[in-house]
Amino acid sequence: MNPTLDTAPESPGSNAGEFVSNFAWAALPKPTQYGLLVFATLCQAVTVWITWPLWLARTVPPNLPTIDLPPFSFGWLIVGSLVLVCCVPRQGLLLHWAVLLVASFFDQFRLQPQFYAIALLMAACVWDRARVCARWLLAAMWLWAGLHKAVSPDWFGHGLAWLTARTEWNGYFSTQVLGWGIAVVEMVVGGLACFRPRWAAVPCVLMHFGIVLTLSPLMVNWNESVIPWNLATAVVGGWIMWHSDSWKPSEFWMPQRRSETVFAAACFIAPLGFYVGWVDHGFANVLYSGCIPNGLITTRDGVHKIRGWGDLAVPFPNERRTLEIYFEQYAAPGDKLHVSDPRPLLDDAYFVLGEDRRAIEIDADSFFSMDAIGKNDARVRNGDPALARLGDLRGVAGIGLDTPRAIFAFKNAGVQMLRPALDQPVNALAFTPENFDPALLVHLHGLPNLSQVQLAGTSVQDSDLRWLAGLRLLSGLGLDQTSITDAGLVHLEGMPYLQYIEHEGTAITPDALKRILREPF
Repeated sequence: MNPTLDTAPESPGSNAGEFVSNFAWAALPKPTQYGLLVFATLCQAVTVWITWPLWLARTVPPNLPTIDLPPFSFGWLIVGSLVLVCCVPRQGLLLHWAVLLVASFFDQFRLQPQFYAIALLMAACVWDRARVCARWLLAAMWLWAGLHKAVSPDWFGHGLAWLTARTEWNGYFSTQVLGWGIAVVEMVVGGLACFRPRWAAVPCVLMHFGIVLTLSPLMVNWNESVIPWNLATAVVGGWIMWHSDSWKPSEFWMPQRRSETVFAAACFIAPLGFYVGWVDHGFANVLYSGCIPNGLITTRDGVHKIRGWGDLAVPFPNERRTLEIYFEQYAAPGDKLHVSDPRPLLDDAYFVLGEDRRAIEIDADSFFSMDAIGKNDARVRNGDPALARLGDLRGVAGIGLDTPRAIFAFKNAGVQMLRPALDQPVNALAFTPENFDPALLVHLHGLPNLSQVQLAGTSVQDSDLRWLAGLRLLSGLGLDQTSITDAGLVHLEGMPYLQYIEHEGTAITPDALKRILREPF
């Protein structure tokens, strides 16, 4: 392997002067690599400038410390490390990485992938090993960015709808074709980066300059903090691919390549951890697929959606733990949090804030009740001593978070959705014979605050009512002129607030209604 660094020629002068000169310049890469390093460093500096309030001590939005730590400003420290990178790259990069890690430890809001991705590209311009690591991380990023989209209903649903609505593409392309096209291109570039990296160099440049154009004010005009990341990836990433070796399976088992083999395997396996909550979505390459958890806090004054943006110019790092930390920093004792998680292997989570300002996980029934925790909660039945932290705390009735997947599905089908107010969740749904599709009922669980569902005159069947069983707040159901029988009502047994069912023109009997309905309250 060719040496990466050139040492400067000796210059006359004192021994001390020679030492300082050699120390300062011996770590400068070759001219091409140094130019790329300066470019990537400039991209990082622009990203920090765009997100400057993120690096300062603040109270709104609250910091998300890993442990109890006071707010601390890292802005000028990270700027200083970038200046040092241009002077003494090796030492500057070590300092820059240290500042990034410590800053994120103080505030997990800073766990944004663009900062770490650009820092890796900077390191790839200085160290050969970092360049090898960057090659495999880029390959995994492209491959998994496409794979995550390919398996995400949210990408083919509200994600693409939002994207096309903000661009000139709207009406010109089928969203399915566009969605699959983007996913396949990413996967193909990722595959080329593994087997024929030189072939991936040009697609890398074109793809990331295309993303820059798409996010720019010329098109979507959104998420400007990742534009420098895409510029750095187009330029430095293209250079990395051009100077990487083709993949030869026989070589990967040679002793001198085993560490690279292990690292490459880890890059491609680790993103699977996202689906069980082990790896953050930003570092599992879940890019724009829409399949991430979200949180809604219920307070005595209303609801508060957990989100980022604003002066910070970055999205909230939506992970179950960060949503819980934000809840503890923002809410008051007795307030409740709903974490809506679209991942198929993870259920939604519900929390109440104890008197010690620590979140306590509760079940869904407790969340929607007026109590801090319901008497039927398993932790109450088991006498969990942790519940002592609640004391005599009185809670609020939690409000669940409507999922974008459900909103998009019903809106796209023309189903009427009613809200008490514009900023309130959907509490009533009205199907018509023309827009009813039994496949839509699977999305009912995504609207957890529904109290009224109208199905009159539709082709709903007895077995379809099983999808209503999870609607804990359902109080009224319209089934007039349908083929529903007593067998269908069996699915509604045990619903705590169901008070009336419109059933004219059905085979439903009074005895079945008596078993199902609750007394008005």
